[in-house]
Amino acid sequence: MLKETVISLTEEQLRLLREESRRRYPVEACALLFGDFIRGDAVVKKIVLTPNILESPMRFEVAPEAVYHAFEQADRDGLEFIGLFHSHPAPPKPSSTDIKFMRLWEEAVWLIFSSVNGEFAAFQMIDGKISEITIKPCRAR
Repeated sequence: MLKETVISLTEEQLRLLREESRRRYPVEACALLFGDFIRGDAVVKKIVLTPNILESPMRFEVAPEAVYHAFEQADRDGLEFIGLFHSHPAPPKPSSTDIKFMRLWEEAVWLIFSSVNGEFAAFQMIDGKISEITIKPCRAR
């Protein structure tokens, strides 16, 4: 049996994502998460805030060029892709659209912030099954 994944972010990283979500509201905020997998846990070391090119309160899309450049820089920095962040104008649960795209980014962590209740939640799809994973706030690195 696989150990449950934990995603670790600093309080400052969580604050950055919370503030970006509030700044972009009502449009969904989005970001790419990079770092390391240490004993199966995802440790976020870099957050790349990205514009939502759809400018939508219900969906998000990151420009392909932004994804390419973020991945190129992460590769130069020796960081792995951890997952995606976005905000929701609802509780922090994957939408049907999120689930469709989770199938394309299987095993990526999907970190969601609720603009409604201020909560974070994280999810991962493995072998077609979605699981909520633990978010572990940690000290600054």
